[in-house]
Amino acid sequence: MINLFQAMQAFVKVADAGSFAQAAAHLGVSTSVVTRHVSSLEQHLGIRLFQRTTRKVVLTEAGAQYASGCRVLLAELEEVESRATTTSKEVAGDLRIVALGSFSLFRLTPLFADYQARFPHVNLHVTLTEKRVDLLEGGFDVGIVTEHMIRSESLVVRRLLNSHAVPVAAAAYLAKAGHPAAPADLARHRVIAAPPDASPHNNWIFSNGDGSEESFAFDASFTVNSMIMQKQATLGAMGIALLPLEMVADELRAGTLVRVLDDYAVLNGDVAVSLVYPSREFVPRKVREFIDLAVGYFK
Repeated sequence: MINLFQAMQAFVKVADAGSFAQAAAHLGVSTSVVTRHVSSLEQHLGIRLFQRTTRKVVLTEAGAQYASGCRVLLAELEEVESRATTTSKEVAGDLRIVALGSFSLFRLTPLFADYQARFPHVNLHVTLTEKRVDLLEGGFDVGIVTEHMIRSESLVVRRLLNSHAVPVAAAAYLAKAGHPAAPADLARHRVIAAPPDASPHNNWIFSNGDGSEESFAFDASFTVNSMIMQKQATLGAMGIALLPLEMVADELRAGTLVRVLDDYAVLNGDVAVSLVYPSREFVPRKVREFIDLAVGYFK
């Protein structure tokens, strides 16, 4: 009779690793044991879970759907076991996090360090990206991303902060190109921005405080899907960029970057960063502890 729990556990490890041998090494068993578990599971379900070649193992469409369900069930079992043990039991295992790359470089390292100081037996696996991401398909436990990056459905979304964006340029660029006095003047300037697939906007909407709005639709002269490189390009006098204020605060104080159109506010340029995780009743303790710490960190 099939041991469904062990078979599901082996199946998910193969799905995550893309290899029977790597899954076996992670579980501490032989490759033949993992193969037998997966074969038994396929016979039990009456479906093929993987397409196997001599070089790789790929989930079938049915296998991908089943893997998502198995991950939820295994996580719920982990939570049940965690609740049944004493609160002093150490939190351990792997925590997979996807985060907005440019934001992470200057805000998240202290959070990660604090978490690991509290839970040293949890291994953090962080993926940085600027692209849209499917949390479930990617196998992530939690994400710290902008809301336009979220592709997955049925997620809990908790706003962490709203980062105010301002238009800036290098002093050297403005010395050559001149200072724009109004949003319409930007048409004569070079603009640095994210590519269309990495940003929800291809225009900046300005307000001068009297209630009137003015929209500037730009044809960027330089696009890159990293705010870090957008900042570096701006420092390199390549044009005007819209960047989070906290990201350029030091350069503004030093005078290497200059805020332009400071009589205007950009209404659609703010970067909202949120904590996202799968919506289910049982959240593994290692994930719950990270969520609680992150929410407190950004208060």
